[in-house]
Amino acid sequence: MSLPSENWGTIHPSVYRQSNEPARRVSATLRPSGAVRYRCPVTHSFVLVTDPAVLARIAERDTRMRCMDCGEMHLLMHDTFLHARD
Repeated sequence: MSLPSENWGTIHPSVYRQSNEPARRVSATLRPSGAVRYRCPVTHSFVLVTDPAVLARIAERDTRMRCMDCGEMHLLMHDTFLHARD
């Protein structure tokens, strides 16, 4: 069974919703366990990043990532990391 005939060369405009906007910059905290925590600027909830691939990217440079809480793109700034107190 095939999918309905659609123009697969067309990208839905919702994909570009945030492409023209700068990503919101967020400060992050390095946790003692190696995870990174930041506060979502939209919902003001704390988000804990534990995915090893994402953590490796964040450790090397500023990283744009889609927030798991609000769904928007945020820019985690490498030079703004604060070390968590034990």
